[in-house]
Amino acid sequence: MAMSDEEKEGPSSGKNSEEEDLMDLVKGEGPWQRWIFFMAIMCCFPDSSHNMVMSFYAPNLDHWCSRPADVNVSVEEWKTIALPPNDQSCSRYIFTNFSQIREEHLKNISVNRKTTPCKSWEYDDSVYKSTVLSQWNLVCEREWLTSMSKSVFIGGYFLSATLFGYMADKFGRKPIIVLCNVVALFSAIVCTFSTSFLMFAICRFFVAAGVTGVDNIAFVLLMEVISPKFRSAYGIGVNIGWITGYLCIPLIAWLLRDWILIQIVITLPCTFLLFSWWLLSESPRWLLANGKIDEAVVILSKIAKRNGSDITDIKLKEQVSKTHKSHEDEKVNINILQLLKSGLWQKTVIVWYLWSVNAFMYYGISYNTNELAGDPFVNFAVYGVVEIPAYIVTPFLIQLKGRKYPLAFSLTVAGISCLMLYPLPKDPWWISEIVSLLGKFCITCSFSILYVFTAEIFPTTLRTVGLGSAQVNGRIGAALAPFVRELGRASHPIVPQIFFGILAASGGVLALLLPETRNRRVPDTVREASKISRKSTPKKKTDIYIELTGFKHSN
Repeated sequence: MAMSDEEKEGPSSGKNSEEEDLMDLVKGEGPWQRWIFFMAIMCCFPDSSHNMVMSFYAPNLDHWCSRPADVNVSVEEWKTIALPPNDQSCSRYIFTNFSQIREEHLKNISVNRKTTPCKSWEYDDSVYKSTVLSQWNLVCEREWLTSMSKSVFIGGYFLSATLFGYMADKFGRKPIIVLCNVVALFSAIVCTFSTSFLMFAICRFFVAAGVTGVDNIAFVLLMEVISPKFRSAYGIGVNIGWITGYLCIPLIAWLLRDWILIQIVITLPCTFLLFSWWLLSESPRWLLANGKIDEAVVILSKIAKRNGSDITDIKLKEQVSKTHKSHEDEKVNINILQLLKSGLWQKTVIVWYLWSVNAFMYYGISYNTNELAGDPFVNFAVYGVVEIPAYIVTPFLIQLKGRKYPLAFSLTVAGISCLMLYPLPKDPWWISEIVSLLGKFCITCSFSILYVFTAEIFPTTLRTVGLGSAQVNGRIGAALAPFVRELGRASHPIVPQIFFGILAASGGVLALLLPETRNRRVPDTVREASKISRKSTPKKKTDIYIELTGFKHSN
């Protein structure tokens, strides 16, 4: 079957296109890429730890109305005599003389006492020495502030995805990684000395913007310097940093049990990253896309030497010149509207929706481990450990089966798992736990595939803006996720599960409409990205057959 001109020119022209990838010339997988991979892993660590730590900053603590200073009584006696049995956490009986109500209690005298809301609280300090919850009384009518603080943190992702994403595409990957790290480190230090909950929440907002900016831009840099056939393994493997930060949190919290000390420890990696910025190199692909040919050649030559490539400088310059020519007739205009150009907007909208669904489900499950029975440290760790096999299986799966089908399948199964939770019997408890962990496993697979998929769909000139815009939509879902607990309490426990199921099913269907990107070189321009979109959108019955089966008919 003869190839069309579009197929010859596009970035998905099969094997030839793959062999001509810029990074393949200097060995697209070698010691240099492994170093960038290590740095990208380190960039994930603070993003994960600062994100998930709120579960231990504001855990479920037993609390009760505080005892008056002039009343010398044990906690148990205070709870029994002065607090109503149906609401010991947020109210107490009105009395003028504690000795009198104690005597009435001992004599079993029934008195219809009025209650009043608590003005101050005491907390169970047998597990935690100090928490954000106890420091600023985030209980009773202020309990919603715990969920709000998580949403405020997620709100910081908006700044990262919009402003820092734009800056990374405009000014380069390396300088903005450094800037984001400075923002993260400074904000985290100030957060440690917060004197009010408002100050704490604002600092967390900027911490989120910084750590997410570092993580996202480092990921984009990694995807731009890896050969197409290795992107799956490296793109998923970078999640080692995320899961390491995730699993370190319960261990650090268990050892320290003081939110200020925990904050100091999880901020240390930002210090390491700040002092190791000079070990990073700028993305050669970004340099070429922005007309910095000489700088790109210098870096590519260094990569070739580090990886032991025998490419000659003449051949390297020829390929660089060829790649640059593909950009000369396309004006680089970095803004989100470029993602909505003809041939590209359909993919963009679907990717945005998938990010919001995945984030809502992932954080809805992860943030609410405190609601589970049992040890909070163990519960949190178990829901983190289940991500490890997901990160191991996913690279092999998407290399064999591509991106979109595994994405659609894992997202759908995650939704089904959530729907099954409510009708399952509570006894034995382990049945619902296994189903819940299956949901966490599948949504982790789906999310990790989506990261790689997004980086491969958007062009180099807009890749960070594209990933950032996708994350903005993802953070809308993530910002709503902390309120899943309140939604279930206000309506019915099955309502959140229904939401999860409907969103997952619709996302699974839409994922099938995206083009397959396995083993294709990433597009460098909007024109190239649009060509992939036009080629991959079925318009005829034969095209639909190809899309669903993967088989082609010869004309």
